[in-house]
Amino acid sequence: MLTHTHCRYDNKIGNNIMLAGDSHANWVSDLVWLNHANYSGATGSDSVGVEFAGTAVSSSSPFGASSTIFQCNNQSRLLVRDNEELQWNEGYYRGYYELRISPQRVQAQYFGMPSLLTRNGYEVSLGNFSVENGANRVARPVGGGKVENGALRNGQTAMTNLTHDTNTGAWFVHNFSRVTIPTMSS
Repeated sequence: MLTHTHCRYDNKIGNNIMLAGDSHANWVSDLVWLNHANYSGATGSDSVGVEFAGTAVSSSSPFGASSTIFQCNNQSRLLVRDNEELQWNEGYYRGYYELRISPQRVQAQYFGMPSLLTRNGYEVSLGNFSVENGANRVARPVGGGKVENGALRNGQTAMTNLTHDTNTGAWFVHNFSRVTIPTMSS
């Protein structure tokens, strides 16, 4: 059993980044030993690191394969509301994330595929997150204060449907039938 003495709080281990998956959802979370630290979801104080989790391109949503964007975003809002360390959650889009790691920071860029019905190079930028060297928490405001989809703690979800066609380099606003249901306001 892992005890409190094995974690960063006692050993002063910093710059912890965890990569997760298998939940079929996207999320960004501060890592914290709840009830053993004076953690603040608003500031990230007493976080010991950051966890980035991503979905897969072809997996179904953990909220149900036929869930609408509205239903998925509502589930994401409930998860963020009920988990103080969870800073962003998104369960509608299938996609991936890219990490850029330098001595100064770790940056994560999340992308979603607006349509899996045909083979295409379409991607939507869902959100961008960073962790500064030594900070041990997601930079605030999280995601720059705005994401394309899902639920963002202390931020805004603003759906633009702006899509990049990676095959041609063109940008366009998509109107795929499964993505046009509006989200609830934050």
